[in-house]
Amino acid sequence: MSLLVLGFAALLALSAGLPGGAVGQADAASAEAGVRIAGHGGTEGGSAGPWDTAGPYPAAYDLREVGLLTGVRSQDNHSTCWIMAAIGALESSILRREGLALELSANNLANHMASRLRYEGMAPGELALAYFARWEGPVRESSDPYPRPGGSPPFLRAVRHVQEALLLPGRQGPLDNAPLKWAIMTHGGVAAAVDFRVQSQYKSWNGVTHAYYNASRLTPNHHIMIVGWDDGYPAAGFLAGSRPPGDGAFLIRNSWGTDWGDEGFAWVSYYDATIGDAAMVYSGVESVKNYDAVYQYDALGRSAWVGVTASEEAWFANRFTAAGTGVVKAVSFYTPVPGTSYEVRVARGLGGVAAAPAAAAGTLAVAGYHTVRLQRPVAVTAGRRFVAAVRVETPGWDRPVPVEAPSEFIAPRARAGQSFVSAEGSTWRDLTTLAQVPGRSRANVNLKAFVDASGARDTRAPRVRVRAGVVTRGARAHIRWRLSDPSFSSASAIIELLVHDRAGRVVARRRIPAVAVGERGVWMPTAVWRPGRYSVRARAFDVADRRQAAASRAELIVRAAKPTGSRSRVRS
Repeated sequence: MSLLVLGFAALLALSAGLPGGAVGQADAASAEAGVRIAGHGGTEGGSAGPWDTAGPYPAAYDLREVGLLTGVRSQDNHSTCWIMAAIGALESSILRREGLALELSANNLANHMASRLRYEGMAPGELALAYFARWEGPVRESSDPYPRPGGSPPFLRAVRHVQEALLLPGRQGPLDNAPLKWAIMTHGGVAAAVDFRVQSQYKSWNGVTHAYYNASRLTPNHHIMIVGWDDGYPAAGFLAGSRPPGDGAFLIRNSWGTDWGDEGFAWVSYYDATIGDAAMVYSGVESVKNYDAVYQYDALGRSAWVGVTASEEAWFANRFTAAGTGVVKAVSFYTPVPGTSYEVRVARGLGGVAAAPAAAAGTLAVAGYHTVRLQRPVAVTAGRRFVAAVRVETPGWDRPVPVEAPSEFIAPRARAGQSFVSAEGSTWRDLTTLAQVPGRSRANVNLKAFVDASGARDTRAPRVRVRAGVVTRGARAHIRWRLSDPSFSSASAIIELLVHDRAGRVVARRRIPAVAVGERGVWMPTAVWRPGRYSVRARAFDVADRRQAAASRAELIVRAAKPTGSRSRVRS
């Protein structure tokens, strides 16, 4: 079962429910942060959706019987249930769409999620989605087998691009199951959270029939996949003395190996209080050749929703510098509620957004992460800026702007001049000045732009350069880096920074995903510095699979303090 390395409050601050989802403690945690943060945990139950017209659904359905599941995994005593659920759901979606049984690496996601968890700990599924959406994964299991904490290869290219994931409505009652049934039949296994306490003192788990039921709404502490259902599963199949008031159960796949439950599977009653919380299904998985470049600032995904005014309508935009001449073919962003309407515009600058023609418009039936192909693609020129802007209207929800903001899970990097918001599309405010955004100086809106090259492809590797210098022991070491990439560039790269001591030992390491061409930054590593010389090395790898051949190097010199003090730590 998942080990909660971070407290429940930290998890809830990110994964508090959207309208109709799991609330309560989550809302309190968000209020303390000074902004109503809503997370991935479901949308308005009962709202019209594609599930309302897709039925009637069969009385029973099992993805095992139709061959749309990969093998059961085992966490091996690591708290990676949420990773196993996300990877399994993605594998199931690929099976549904392509008929191909890909085994994807949970280890790579665990090592490269770019959060504060460092392999261990429970997190919301949106953290996995962020890893997929920035094109860092998924990679094959054979390239990075599980479990190897800290042992993933530094640079592996994704084998698929995830362009859409749906966040399903929170269940409003034991028989409000159409969204989950629709998602399973349409897209494959659903990753979801649940309060799952199988120890005997909880009287929830029948180890003979492999059936679980808990009527109490406690904080979800585990992630599983929902892979089927049986409307007629008998209430008598649950533990005597704590049986549900009616028949019906979901089939789940766990991540505790095949020697648990029914070869890794179990039944959870429709009447269980938390089954189906934070439900996510991967609905748009494409080839890695779908676009030539991705422009992005939101490497770590959505962690908050904010409003520009007390309105259901808002505009948000990102300003990028083109790393190659091409055509903007699509954009991606998150929506919080079903029925969100949108309009996309692309312009040379913020001042041109209001007059720019709509490049795409429509309505998104289900909340989630979406890629919208432009009906009117827009040309961009290498070295020149362009702005991608989106207007959304979110029925019944007055915080329509998706934001990557600092939380107890993630520490984004951002700077002024990147992300902007507006009430009407003509007067824009830099997101870093918006008071209601938590950690606004390091926040960006969640908006990516996808570009196809004009008669060219990314054929040359990116390069990161580093500078260090001299530091007195006890002071903060500053290692400066900058990424360059010849045009045409795929526009997004991963860089790895290492510091070695004179014996060749690695004393500090930093991996930075979704770095933009021309971006620069300062790394202040955590290390125990002793007087002497250190070697700083840096390499870059882009999403088009071009790798910097030789590491850039710099020397860091640490001098003894005067007067000599006790050993101190330099912290980032």
